[in-house]
Amino acid sequence: MARTLLALLVPEADPVVASFRDQHDPSARRGLGAHITLIYPFVESELLSAAVLARLRDTVADMPAPMFRLHEVRTFPAVVWLAPEPTRSIVQVASALERAFPEQPIGGGAFPEFIPHLTVARRVPQQKEAIANEVKARLADYGPIYCWCDNVTLLVNEDRRWRRLAAFPLLH
Repeated sequence: MARTLLALLVPEADPVVASFRDQHDPSARRGLGAHITLIYPFVESELLSAAVLARLRDTVADMPAPMFRLHEVRTFPAVVWLAPEPTRSIVQVASALERAFPEQPIGGGAFPEFIPHLTVARRVPQQKEAIANEVKARLADYGPIYCWCDNVTLLVNEDRRWRRLAAFPLLH
């Protein structure tokens, strides 16, 4: 049995954040690129049936593909992250998925509200401010990162590595 994840992949962010993620985010070292998590954990891999995949496809088929920019660095207690702006279309996709799969709440039900974010560094309570300042400097040099996510990606974590199982197109 393996854990699965629904995410918006954001390869446009890699030039700015990949080196930070490689150093400070274990999921990056396990093959998970820059992304915005929609639902984790999702359905255990053994329970991914044709019906579940069809429900996923049908849920997102009429959702507009999120377009946003990443230009602001923020922090949680031990996390550095980039804030997408605007968030409305991302929240709409996540909310639609949560309604379609109420047994799989956003964030496993551990958080009171869904905050769309792209994690740059995790588990860095003492280094958080220094990393945030480095990311801000790099982002200032690079400029805003413009993103368009045209699908929701289903990933699975097997043997401590993330791999894509399927992609579900959003409305263009």
